[in-house]
Amino acid sequence: MTEVTEEVKEVKATKSIVPARYAGRYKAGGSDPLALFINEQCKGKEGFEYEAFFELALKNGVSQEQVDKYRGQVAEKRHGSQGRARMTIRNMIATNVRKTGNAIGLDGSETPIELAKPVLSGAAAKAREGKDSEAAASEF
Repeated sequence: MTEVTEEVKEVKATKSIVPARYAGRYKAGGSDPLALFINEQCKGKEGFEYEAFFELALKNGVSQEQVDKYRGQVAEKRHGSQGRARMTIRNMIATNVRKTGNAIGLDGSETPIELAKPVLSGAAAKAREGKDSEAAASEF
């Protein structure tokens, strides 16, 4: 008689809806200088401090209305609100950093950060492609 053994592998369940290829992209050691700056500025004893993050956002030109909106969602502990707040507000900060070339720290000091323009994709890329072809046609 042959004995069959079955190996059971434990699968780690994740709660994130972010695809694996994007997960951890901007963690410490990543390549995004703004994310590294934000993580350094908002690091506390218990990890990432959202109140520091919201204060940093205000110092870097994000509107009070937007900060209050995401602060409320994080305080309510809505599903996915922390990640959504970090991603969306980071992108708002990035817009201002691209314009000025500097990020303002919690202490008011300026840190030069160079961010490349984001690459257009999807519908935005097609719209841009259409505008470029129209401009090229009008030159002739």
